[in-house]
Amino acid sequence: MSDQVDNDSLFTPAGSVKLKIKGDEYLVRVMRPPSSASLHELQLSLERNRQMLKDSFLAMQETCRDDFFKRVEKKYVDYFSPTQNALVARANIDLLIPLINVKGGTATYNGKLEGMPIEKHIEKLRDKAAKKVKEEGTMNRIGSFFIIMLVVAMAAALLLLFN
Repeated sequence: MSDQVDNDSLFTPAGSVKLKIKGDEYLVRVMRPPSSASLHELQLSLERNRQMLKDSFLAMQETCRDDFFKRVEKKYVDYFSPTQNALVARANIDLLIPLINVKGGTATYNGKLEGMPIEKHIEKLRDKAAKKVKEEGTMNRIGSFFIIMLVVAMAAALLLLFN
């Protein structure tokens, strides 16, 4: 036997997993539902966790808006909470799908992202949120440019009309 001890396992509570997303470490605790949970309860839990994943994505977008456009100080920009919530929801989804199927229900992964490893899925969600917010900013700048050009053109037309 080796005398070497895994320091990470000493500080990771049972039933928890450490994951690294975008350079930050997250501790995700997953608990199995009670064996007395009905198929209907498990299916409701799966729906709730999928909704939590969607809500976390929306929160990630809002965080990106704070970071990119609202000039919020970096120390107040909270990427941690929506990412942690997304990780927990996704880990629960991975746990619930096989349980539902074992209990006689039918549950499958939705889409390509849900079938990926958790870390990759959540990193892609964070990247997608950032990309979407940047695109919104670009569209807003383009729209503002056209409005300014329209106002300038109208002012020029009025000046020509009254001269």
